[in-house]
Amino acid sequence: MTGAIHISYAQNTLTMEQIIANALQANFDLAIAANNTTAATNNATKGQAGYLPSVNLNSGANYSINNTNLSFAGGLPDVEVDGAKNISYNASVGFNYLIFNGFGRVHSYQILMNNLKITELQSQVVAENLVLDIVNRYLDIQQNKLNLQAAIDNIAVSEDRLKRVTIGNKNGNKSKLDVLSAEIDLNNDSLSIYTLQTNIAKQMATLNLLMGRDPATKFSLAKDVNVPAQQKSEVIREKALQNNATLLLAQVSEALASNQKSITEGKKLPQIGLTGSYGYNNAQNGAGIVLSQSNLGFSGGINLSMPIFNGNQLQTALKNAELSEKNAALEMQKAKLSVQNQLLAAELDEEFLTQTLTFQEKNLEVANAALQRARLLYSSGNITFNDLRIAQLNVLVAKNSLNQSKINLVKLFYNRARLAGGLLGS
Repeated sequence: MTGAIHISYAQNTLTMEQIIANALQANFDLAIAANNTTAATNNATKGQAGYLPSVNLNSGANYSINNTNLSFAGGLPDVEVDGAKNISYNASVGFNYLIFNGFGRVHSYQILMNNLKITELQSQVVAENLVLDIVNRYLDIQQNKLNLQAAIDNIAVSEDRLKRVTIGNKNGNKSKLDVLSAEIDLNNDSLSIYTLQTNIAKQMATLNLLMGRDPATKFSLAKDVNVPAQQKSEVIREKALQNNATLLLAQVSEALASNQKSITEGKKLPQIGLTGSYGYNNAQNGAGIVLSQSNLGFSGGINLSMPIFNGNQLQTALKNAELSEKNAALEMQKAKLSVQNQLLAAELDEEFLTQTLTFQEKNLEVANAALQRARLLYSSGNITFNDLRIAQLNVLVAKNSLNQSKINLVKLFYNRARLAGGLLGS
């Protein structure tokens, strides 16, 4: 069903699309999510996964002074030195490089990339929540304004009735109780208007907050709320199974569980590392045969470590990793069924709302006709005050119900767009 709900407002207004655009630029939650994505991007490198060697500059110096007494084999005379000074210092550049660790860094890199995907999807979810929040609040304001107009129309009837009852009381045709009842109804109708105005002001303040602005900033809304044409259910279902954020998050979580299991399995394999350094060492002894020694050159080595037994910790970790992988697969199946259930519910809601609108339009037409007849009958004294009030309230209820269904149909469009992963582009 297509069409537009018409409401009159002041000039210089914001459309829903403009509010969404402003919020996507200035919302604080979205800015925080963007920073988290940037941090994940910084981490998603091969260097963070251990592909690159570590290089360190090392240096040191030592100084000592001691009373030294040395005895030598082979008939060499003893040496006794008081205040012998020993000085040593060194400087070198060293590196460590992991050649092989059971393909652990391959899967570590994949984990970092998947973590980046998760933060991107989480940022998308934050943006979708923001857009849907704005849509719902915007439409709630529009409905409150429609209800406000209906309440204003209704209060006009109440004012007219009070005027007629007051005149009738003076002429002796109506009792004082009729006048008091009409005054109470007029007061209640006035309170309804004040309540709607307060709700509108609070929702407008929240929209300001979502746009990162002072809640007291004044603005108005566009006067038309379009009821978009709903997409075919088959198209939405196909898009949802490919682009739904919940499903995509479940897919990435499944991949992460698989990566973690592979890392655990890789710990069964040997680890091979390479080390090396190039540097200068100098040592000076205040007592001894070798009084000074210096070295300049390269040293390197390769090491291998092979796990044999660690108290069954590795076997336990592997079993738990397999369980995590199974749980991730179950979560994926659960998410898919959940999305399918939401799609079915949305399809049923669309059919229900479409049928409901048809009946409510007829109800409003009948209620208006009944009110006009009731006002004539009441003026001629053929019906009671309560009968007129019931006819009046029936019109108000019919208008509000029709407005509610139209707004719900618009909300349904955006909810289905989110299910299909197209809310941010809708």
